[in-house]
Amino acid sequence: MAAQYDGVRSRSSGGADNDQGDVRTTTDLIECKYTGGPGEPIKRPKLLKDMEKVALEAWQEGREPVVSLRFYDPDSPLSGNDGYIDMTVRLLHDDVHRDRVYAEARAAEALL
Repeated sequence: MAAQYDGVRSRSSGGADNDQGDVRTTTDLIECKYTGGPGEPIKRPKLLKDMEKVALEAWQEGREPVVSLRFYDPDSPLSGNDGYIDMTVRLLHDDVHRDRVYAEARAAEALL
């Protein structure tokens, strides 16, 4: 993950009080989670099935697949004034590409 985003991997993988998260980039703090591996395939969660469906549909149109998630939890620090938490899920390579395009645009803007 660190290599994909040109970031730095935490030595303690978020285990130290002064080193939270798994990967730091110039703009992001990334927490990494994984499930399954070679020889131990996962039971396919609904989110993965939804992403596969939208990916096949998006790719037919030359678009990026994105799944939007909404949770209601007014007590969460992530919620808006309406109590909802809205998130999006993208494929890693699409997100890395978007991140690089954004960084290039910011760098070009700084030169002006």
